Amino acid sequence: MDQAMLSVVRAVEAGATTMKSVIDATGLSRLKIERALTALEKQKLLVRDDQGFRATGLPKSASPTRQCGTCNACCDILEVAAVDKPVNQLCKHWQTGAGCTIYDRRPQMCRSFACAWLQGHLDETWFPAQSGIIVHFSQDAVNVTVDDHCPDRWREEPYFSKLAEWSLNGIRRIGNRGYATLVVSGKSKFLLLGRTIVPEPTLAGTAFLPLTADTFRFWRATSAEHLQRLHERIAEMERIRQEFGACAIPDSEDDDPQPPYRPALLRLSKLG
Repeated sequence: MDQAMLSVVRAVEAGATTMKSVIDATGLSRLKIERALTALEKQKLLVRDDQGFRATGLPKSASPTRQCGTCNACCDILEVAAVDKPVNQLCKHWQTGAGCTIYDRRPQMCRSFACAWLQGHLDETWFPAQSGIIVHFSQDAVNVTVDDHCPDRWREEPYFSKLAEWSLNGIRRIGNRGYATLVVSGKSKFLLLGRTIVPEPTLAGTAFLPLTADTFRFWRATSAEHLQRLHERIAEMERIRQEFGACAIPDSEDDDPQPPYRPALLRLSKLG
């Protein structure tokens, strides 16, 4: 199942039953959603009827395996722009003992949202009300938002190992089927590369080179052109590794290489 199909299934399981609600929940184009729906129907994983879309194996009236119960972490930790709710601030529409006071007219994000714990992807140690961590999936990322009362909880076990595992799975996928693992903790943002933490990743992207099975050397790009140069140098490093068995790695994290890359790398590696 590709990422678009997976996103559509998750959206439908979370309560999206119309084309508009699936678009709102996934961010995919109508064309991609239609293709995913058709493929899912052929595999008998989803049906369309007069009540909209629904995943097979879940009766129309079925409830999720898990229930939110006393947990209102998503109403506290996540940002919801539609109701002017900032991250890590309890929604103004939440009242103790009453819950959401606009439940029947809540925004689509709230209607379709289902965290990874609620969907059954995580065990009880990840229950958001206790862990202070909300994990949710988007088309191209595992998104992790942390309660500012425990900003470093995601670095602790068993949480960090699971996030590192997801990160490696996303890196190893080919082409546009890969995904990133992103952490937002207070005002800080992080990209996970296995067990390597990239603080404040840039919008231009991050180039990286494996050091071990689960750690990486990384360079944060400042532009698309810079990222391209970094990727070209990494490709040259890989070629030198294959040819000579080893290649030195430049130390500077924010290095901006300029071609040609091979002579400088050979000199650094004392191979030239």
